[in-house]
Amino acid sequence: MFSACGKHHPQNRDELVELLRDESIKLDSIDTSKITDMSLLFADFPRDKCDKLSSDKYLAPYIQNCKNNAGKREDFSGIETWDVSNVKDMNSMFSHAKSFNQPLNKWNVSKVESMDSMFFGALSFNQPLDKWDVSEVVIMWSVFENAKSFNQNLDSWDVSGLVSEAYMSKMFDNSPLESNPPKWYKK
Repeated sequence: MFSACGKHHPQNRDELVELLRDESIKLDSIDTSKITDMSLLFADFPRDKCDKLSSDKYLAPYIQNCKNNAGKREDFSGIETWDVSNVKDMNSMFSHAKSFNQPLNKWNVSKVESMDSMFFGALSFNQPLDKWDVSEVVIMWSVFENAKSFNQNLDSWDVSGLVSEAYMSKMFDNSPLESNPPKWYKK
């Protein structure tokens, strides 16, 4: 998992979480190119809330990831250098990460299929994401719901991959974009 050149090479989500829990490990020293699942990676949920996921057929598979994450991490510097080009699931990745506000516009998210609740409750997040290719995303429920600071232009997003308009419901609820959403958004 660690190479002589000072890079960490996790092979799966569990190995990545182990590294992320150690604040002395800088995020730009982690090669994330083999990771396909980043769901709930930095989500800051109380453990008892994770158990409640079992009552929802769609969310039940995420119970383990909800309990096994780096939700308490405070230093996110270097995350903008991550290679996320193989990631398919970013469900709730930064959900309730209240202090998160790093630039992610250079991320290659072209293989991501699930972004539901990705920035839900990420109160400080307000970085451009207009360069993201989200054309493969099929689920965008609540992506920016309760992201109280997020006010970036997303007009360039191609959301044609969404299964239906229902899969973008509540996308901007309780965020600055609720009153001024992108032109493609249908409530």
